[in-house]
Amino acid sequence: MTLGYKVITVLSIVELSKSSYYYKIKHEYAERSYANTGRKTPGFSYNFDGDKINDLDIQNYIVKIKSQKTSKFYGYKKVTAVLRNNYNIKINKKKVRRLMKNLNLLDPNRKRTLKRVSRVCESRTIIKSNQLWQMDIKYAFIAGTKRTAYITSIIDVFDRELVSTSIDLSATGEVAKKVLIKGLYSRGIKDNPNGLVIRTDNGSQFISGIFEKSCLDEKVIHERIPVKSPNYNAFIESYHRYLQDECLTGSIYWSLDDIRNNINDFVYRYNNERIHSSIGYVTPHEYYLKNLMCV
Repeated sequence: MTLGYKVITVLSIVELSKSSYYYKIKHEYAERSYANTGRKTPGFSYNFDGDKINDLDIQNYIVKIKSQKTSKFYGYKKVTAVLRNNYNIKINKKKVRRLMKNLNLLDPNRKRTLKRVSRVCESRTIIKSNQLWQMDIKYAFIAGTKRTAYITSIIDVFDRELVSTSIDLSATGEVAKKVLIKGLYSRGIKDNPNGLVIRTDNGSQFISGIFEKSCLDEKVIHERIPVKSPNYNAFIESYHRYLQDECLTGSIYWSLDDIRNNINDFVYRYNNERIHSSIGYVTPHEYYLKNLMCV
């Protein structure tokens, strides 16, 4: 109907065929641009008190987060957690990703990989700290002395905390024993490991009689992974990747004390400042203490 008249009546008056009329309508809708349709970005978010926070202020917070030593390698999910926890901003990760992309702060080298399902040494249900530790060695070059530093570390699979680390000029059974006992003392379980399992690869220091005897003496179950299967020690391998990317890469060390100071600083920040997505965006030490109080 058109102003009370049927379409066919109007078309007969103006001498226009129905096919021409409907053809015009059809193509007019088809050619319409939808580029400006949809909800525009508001340009602000709210904090948890209900106050508006301008996007420019949020971007300044993001730049501040990414400029700090501990959080400069954070992706948009961890930055979202920091904005919520430290700045009281009610914001979702998609918006944070968009703002970080505008600031050119997204890591262009980080690639999405598919999860690989593999067999484990033994199926275990880890429900608390000090059930399963993983131990391994990382190497670093000391330019000043032209020697290799051996970084021996133990991580708790449940809470992701580094329970023990040592940087030495050798990687022997004695060093592995020292790191194990240091970890037992740090967790307060030196005389009561209560079924603790420590998992290592088949390195010479781990299959040595000294380390094996120390495990027996301390009543710790030693479990070795199959040859050429680092995925069985995935948690310590993951830590070593962070250690390489966020600490060792780009650093030049002139002495053993130099590398020790740098790595010990990184370990402290890793345990006490660096948040982890797999444990609810809190630090490993905070997660350890939280679950310790629940026991």
